Amino acid sequence: MIDKKLFRFVLVLVSVAGAVAVYLATSAYGPGLSTDGARYLSTAESIAAGQGIIDYLGLPLTNWPPLYPTFLAAINVISSIDVFVIGQFINVLAFGFIIWLSGIFFERSLPGNYAFALLATLVVATSLPFIEVSANIASDGLFMVCVLLFLLAAQDYGRTRALRSWWAMVAVTIAACFLRYAGFTLIISGTLIVFLVWRDSWKKAILEAVKFGFASGLPIAAWAIFFNYRLTGSILGAHLPANPWGNFVAAIEKWAGWFLPESALQIVPPFAVAAILLLIVALHSNRRRWSAWLKRMQSPELLPSAIFYLVYGATLIFAISYPEHHVPGSQRLHVVLLPMFLVLATATAQELLPPLPIKSRMARNILLAVFALWLLFPVYRVQAYVRASIESGDVSYYNLYNTRTLRESDIVAEIRSMRVDGGEMTFSNNEAAAWFYLRRPIHRLPRYDAELGQDLETIVNEFDGWPPADELATLIWFERDLDYKELVPTPDMLAEFIRLTSIFVGRYGNIYLMDVD
Repeated sequence: MIDKKLFRFVLVLVSVAGAVAVYLATSAYGPGLSTDGARYLSTAESIAAGQGIIDYLGLPLTNWPPLYPTFLAAINVISSIDVFVIGQFINVLAFGFIIWLSGIFFERSLPGNYAFALLATLVVATSLPFIEVSANIASDGLFMVCVLLFLLAAQDYGRTRALRSWWAMVAVTIAACFLRYAGFTLIISGTLIVFLVWRDSWKKAILEAVKFGFASGLPIAAWAIFFNYRLTGSILGAHLPANPWGNFVAAIEKWAGWFLPESALQIVPPFAVAAILLLIVALHSNRRRWSAWLKRMQSPELLPSAIFYLVYGATLIFAISYPEHHVPGSQRLHVVLLPMFLVLATATAQELLPPLPIKSRMARNILLAVFALWLLFPVYRVQAYVRASIESGDVSYYNLYNTRTLRESDIVAEIRSMRVDGGEMTFSNNEAAAWFYLRRPIHRLPRYDAELGQDLETIVNEFDGWPPADELATLIWFERDLDYKELVPTPDMLAEFIRLTSIFVGRYGNIYLMDVD
């Protein structure tokens, strides 16, 4: 029998094991790095150097909030440790905290059910999407910590209406908003939760909800208006459009992928799995059970999860960029809902499904055996990922630039040997990769779209980012995996209008001296 003391002891062990798994995955080559990650790191370096909140292009950071790079910069100033290394260890620790806080959240959401709390914690600890996110430079790990702290504070507030819990919700929400703009879902969720907690008095409910909305939302609103909009004319930066139906289909596929291998989902489509589960619930539920379920969802233990799940889920469908996040490997936005899903699904099954028609001990043993067999699947995925990442660098979907292949490539070796004058401009077709290996400001090349009828000569001549006519610049051109920016004119195309002198030719890219008359 699992009691609270045993559960807390195992929770510590599992949390440490999870953090170790992320550390091992990043031990050989460091964490994975995407374009977003490179902008975070370059902004952190700029902040630490007193140059402002600007990225490797010299542009203000507006597509992402500033707290994560500011945090990296502060530690860098204090310790002189490279921001890349700081990001690695922050995320290692963050995943350990995610597991710990998830365990506490499970324990409080279904009070007294320590078996569920332990099993659900193991699901989170062996979640490959969580581990992959934590093994990459990003603010997602700290954002998830804020989400869990918010839910725990909201549960306390629902039980006690204590002012300290209200302020805890406000503080965590503000922090989450400055880690990711998705923190606005906590503003909306908190406002709804506070309103429903005080629903026995409508006037009080409206007053408290409005107070929470203003207190938690005003800081990020001020930042968006007085920093983002003032500098760029955009409130939250530029983002690709959403596709609600496509996002909905992608969400179902990703949620099914948390529990089933891809091979199984190719045989039984995710929609079929979801339909079967809903059919089972519909066949075994009745009006009395639905009434009990609705009442339970309004309890202090479950109300925060239910509200946040609906608000954040709606955001995933109606607000996020479909081109960027519909692919199966992109799970960083969706996996946020995993702990809430486990809680709500378990509570729903308890209320809507009839009790098992066998002795409780036998039922418990059968369910534990089934779970143990299922656990082999995520454990296998995690160990395969960790082993592959130790061998080749992070092998997740997010890692574009810190792979073993690229680190050991000819062009990266040449970049690292370059001695670039402090005032010399450097251009690249892949600015993030060039910045990461050169660690100096990078300049963008012009963009040219022939399908829109654009004239290349006009684009080149009107481009105002070229170096002065009497100065040389360097062009780093990546080939193969990193040559994916189709709108960037190739060196052969540019050579018709500017002078390019090849100084290095390699398998993974070339380097040129650039002279603009």
